[in-house]
Amino acid sequence: MTKGGVPAAVTLALCLLTFHPAHAAGSADSIVAAVGDRLILESELNQAVTFMRLSEPDTTLTDYVLEEIALGRLIDDLVLEEQARRESVEVQAADVAAEVDANLAAVKERFGDAEQFRAALAAEGYTERALRQRYEEDARRKLLARRLMDKEGLTQIYISPGEAERFYNENRDSIARVPGRVTLAHILIPFTPGPAADSAGQRRMTEVMDVLARGGDFATVAGSFSDDRKTAARGGERGWAEMADLPPELMIVFAQLGAGSISPPFPTREGYMTVKLEEKTPDRVRFRQILIRVPVTRADTARARNLAVSVRRKALDGVPFDSLAREYSQDPVTADSGGLLGEFLAAGLAPPFGTVVAALDSGELSEPVFTEHGYHIIKVLAKEPERALSYLEMQDNIRNYLYQQKLGERLEAYLDRVRGKVFVKRFRTSAASGT
Repeated sequence: MTKGGVPAAVTLALCLLTFHPAHAAGSADSIVAAVGDRLILESELNQAVTFMRLSEPDTTLTDYVLEEIALGRLIDDLVLEEQARRESVEVQAADVAAEVDANLAAVKERFGDAEQFRAALAAEGYTERALRQRYEEDARRKLLARRLMDKEGLTQIYISPGEAERFYNENRDSIARVPGRVTLAHILIPFTPGPAADSAGQRRMTEVMDVLARGGDFATVAGSFSDDRKTAARGGERGWAEMADLPPELMIVFAQLGAGSISPPFPTREGYMTVKLEEKTPDRVRFRQILIRVPVTRADTARARNLAVSVRRKALDGVPFDSLAREYSQDPVTADSGGLLGEFLAAGLAPPFGTVVAALDSGELSEPVFTEHGYHIIKVLAKEPERALSYLEMQDNIRNYLYQQKLGERLEAYLDRVRGKVFVKRFRTSAASGT
């Protein structure tokens, strides 16, 4: 039963939410839109925006624009759901599950690895189970839309070979370019102080650790002994830092420490350090540090270069590069894997590596490359130059793209027809507009 064209259930719900004391106090969900006898609440819209950010982690759209898009999708989904109910169109649970599995796999792949995926979920206040439930709703509604369009004969779309080839020729420069890629390994020979300076640094660090072992307050000891002027005056306080932004040696140390613990001394690029872990989350740490600086001289730099030249000569003489990396490299992240750095876009390499690698072919070694960390010997394990994909290589993707484009146009036209059969009321443009 309706009142003035508005479903009675919606009218009653609007009255209850409008005049309920909790709603007046701002503690209840506000209504963003109504579709048939279904309400879209602000909390549901917020969840939809979060879902979009997780599904498309590289988006640069503002919250306002995302909310407008998300609200439009929620309304259209409910319009299609209502139309499917009227036409007795249903989908199978197995089909929904298959679609969800494919979508989740694609999202995880975009994040790179499982740890980054979990961190992104935690940052948005989501669990993987909640994300799966959200994908199930999304997949079911998409499949309903597809079944409705099948029933109307709207999915029978033919893309001719001529149409696909014309699209390729018109867009070849933007869609057919495959960027060059390189797979690299390296050996890092760092700048290390001479024996006398190193021994002096170790003796000073031993004194620091003795004071701490006798009950010395870490902040006080840092203020008295640390050579890091920026933090010594603050009792060694470094504040919060992202784990991913820390040097490898610090990441390794913090992986083994609990809150309140003090690390054994360990070498760094600047000297010897000990840290006290104050707080820790899965991807951030708050800590204090004491640094005993060990200066590196010009003679130390020359010694590192001589060693790098010697190691490179051994590689050219036939000693396996991965064996040399395990023996000589001081990169704690890659040494155990034979110096393997991984695959990179050739155009995205930071200087000076981009220029160096550009001049090398697969299998070749660089001369020792100077950086702030030391001398690197770079080996190009594989190199794929930039190239253009042919039409034959792209035709299936192009035809699928054009099919999806036309399908989207037909879906929009179908929605224009059925929207007039379902009551739809927006109460504001988006949650961000505040209107």
